[in-house]
Amino acid sequence: MPSMTRFSIREFTLNKVRHHFCLFLLILSISTVTFSQNSSVDTELSTIEVSDVTSLYNALNLANKNGKTKILLAPGNYQLSKPLFISAAHIRLIGDPSNPTSTRITGLGMRSRGQVENIITVHAKYFTLDGIALAEAGNHLIQISGERDADFPTLKNCILQDSYQQLVKVSSGGKSKNSSDYGVVENCEFAYTKGIGPNYYIGGIDAHGSRGWMVTHNRFKDIASPDKRVAEFAVHFWNGASNNTVQNNIIINCDRGIGFGLKGKPASGGAIIENLIIHYDKNDPNADVGISLEESPDTQILDNRIYLEHGYPNAIEYRFADTQNIVIADNITNKPVRKRNGAQAMLINNTRVKNLKEMLSKEERRQFDVLSWSENQ
Repeated sequence: MPSMTRFSIREFTLNKVRHHFCLFLLILSISTVTFSQNSSVDTELSTIEVSDVTSLYNALNLANKNGKTKILLAPGNYQLSKPLFISAAHIRLIGDPSNPTSTRITGLGMRSRGQVENIITVHAKYFTLDGIALAEAGNHLIQISGERDADFPTLKNCILQDSYQQLVKVSSGGKSKNSSDYGVVENCEFAYTKGIGPNYYIGGIDAHGSRGWMVTHNRFKDIASPDKRVAEFAVHFWNGASNNTVQNNIIINCDRGIGFGLKGKPASGGAIIENLIIHYDKNDPNADVGISLEESPDTQILDNRIYLEHGYPNAIEYRFADTQNIVIADNITNKPVRKRNGAQAMLINNTRVKNLKEMLSKEERRQFDVLSWSENQ
């Protein structure tokens, strides 16, 4: 990769600063546009308050006829008898953003199904889920249908637990070339509550073809396969996805952390920044890589911390010849950053450590109760 080797360290540092500044401006511009749009829509939204599952179904039927509806869910458990479908733009389901455990929507169970069974399926733009816990689905807790151009979805302040397949699925393709673009997933918790998943075909966020998403300040825990095959990533953008940002997330005891692209189903652009990925659960039989790029050119991996106590040899991997023009810089890991299958990248100022405490603050060490699970710290 001759063009990249001409950079000096100073030039790279300047470029990195420019990248962060440009990324900040991009996020700010998207946030400003979204805020402006949401502010104008807020004045037009009708509001419906519900307190049981029957009134929830009725409110959603009305919202799908009229659009621009905010449904406020009172605290309680909403046990579904059938999935929730979102077919009109600007529908919001709002619980308690400060206490999402108080408002829970429960599906029909985490088990194999012969037909698609989600808790929420989104077919329209500008859907928001805020302050709600979702649990127990035969397929996905939420499926966002990119093939129906369901852009600008927002998931925030939610708890997402226990689905038989990926917790959040973002689909695309079919005969249309549409995708779900400019989504935001913020301050949510993704987890399998038994400490391991029901099978290998699980993940946190599995996004096909998505563009311009921001996944930030979330926590992913125990997305791990009990089978002989590895689980999917906690966060995976692939199959034509581009220019997505995964930043400031915490990923604990998941088989694989963050992935962009897959062989034959590439991604491009985007950044993986300032995430903390830790794996220490010896009962996970298929633990794998922390961050992986596969056919994902023009991507940056910056300022992440990865500590893996299992036997997989690499913390970060970049793979295949189409993975070009990559910058991997200022990451702290206990295992190597590894080139595979002809990929090319610029590696700068990545640091190896032996002990987890070298990469955690005192507050983080208290938060993760490090000494209870690692005798070597």
